[in-house]
Amino acid sequence: MRIGAHVSASGGISKAIDRGVAIGCESLQVFTHNPRTWRPINHKDAEIEAFREKAAAEGIGPIVSHGLYLINLGAPDEEVPTGPPGKPAKGMRNIYRSSVESLVQHLEIGERLGLEGVVLHVGSSRNSTMEESIARIGAGIAEAFAASPGECAVFLENTAGAGDTIGRTFEQLRDVEAAIGSSDRVGFCLDTQHLFASGYDVASPGGMAKTLEEFEAVLGPGRLRCLHLNDSKVELGSNRDRHENLGEGMIGEEGMADILATPALADLPLILEVPGQDGNGPDAINIDRAKAWRDAA
Repeated sequence: MRIGAHVSASGGISKAIDRGVAIGCESLQVFTHNPRTWRPINHKDAEIEAFREKAAAEGIGPIVSHGLYLINLGAPDEEVPTGPPGKPAKGMRNIYRSSVESLVQHLEIGERLGLEGVVLHVGSSRNSTMEESIARIGAGIAEAFAASPGECAVFLENTAGAGDTIGRTFEQLRDVEAAIGSSDRVGFCLDTQHLFASGYDVASPGGMAKTLEEFEAVLGPGRLRCLHLNDSKVELGSNRDRHENLGEGMIGEEGMADILATPALADLPLILEVPGQDGNGPDAINIDRAKAWRDAA
């Protein structure tokens, strides 16, 4: 069980390793792109080499990236008006095609950086049926794999279940994987806050173990590749994505300790995406809490 966090790559991707080491990370998650713009970052060869060298020297791993927030492979394959929320549209964009292109870019840079995979929000069925959206998601991921050969995988993440997001249940994740077709580059990332918010009671004694049994019954053994370890600001089944520092939310200290004692998680990277004590993201305090619960188990 490798405790890590999502850390900033500002100023150069290799600096993410330094920031991870500073707070005690054993594994890591980064953005390889600015998450709020379609424009990719031109990572220099020297930065990529420094990233790989630092990670190896510090024993940091596994390392994953997170797809940018704009990606929605469930969107209709058509031009739509785009612009800042609440303001007049500034142009037209095919969100689906842009999403496929961005995923290709994520996989390519992930391969160069030596990442295990790209954690991907599955998408939304807005302005379409669930079945149509899932078919597009599967086709888009398959297209991205074909355009970017290698070992860097896609880890489909469950959602908190708000609105028309896809991935709130294990059955929906299974349907997306089926739409992709045969590939050994597909895995899954579960988020403890999203699980709790979508109705899986991981806060109760043995709750995480029971949830993982359900996961394996639907998706098969050995499919979980990463866990996002987050407490929840909101109640069980609230369908809202609101992360809290470990032990300070609705899952709580006992729930978090129980999660970290779950044998099925022993070989996974556990990545924190918490607000931090100062509101600037994961910190040493949260990392130390997770390690203490793990070690106690």
